[in-house]
Amino acid sequence: MTSTRHRSRKEFLQKTPSDGLEELRLAFHARLQSDRVHFATLSAALARAEESPGWIFQDLQFRAHKIRGGAAIFEIAAVEAAAFALEQAAICAAQSNANNTDARVWASLEALVSLMGALDADVAPAQSHPRSGALASGRV
Repeated sequence: MTSTRHRSRKEFLQKTPSDGLEELRLAFHARLQSDRVHFATLSAALARAEESPGWIFQDLQFRAHKIRGGAAIFEIAAVEAAAFALEQAAICAAQSNANNTDARVWASLEALVSLMGALDADVAPAQSHPRSGALASGRV
């Protein structure tokens, strides 16, 4: 391990603090797109769930919570609010043993996925994401 005492002050000042933050921001955006694909998979599972979809609600809650935290760090208020809405809807649905047609969950899921798609278009408009269209259920 190299000691920081042997490096010049100029070497430290050449790297701006935003360099690392920008890398983290890009990683967060990449994770959002990965989560967006996972939300499509969960929506398909939810649409065809014949028994209690409690595990799906729990997964939605978990992912929404993680997204909310990251969005708060990077000050993406709209995504933070949408993720919070999905998190709360999923908690309520799980606690009330709601069925797979819970309107609040679907509306929150649609809103968050839509924002994630818009964010993706803003960050990397030249990239194409073939699986980033409507959710598999056709509801979003």
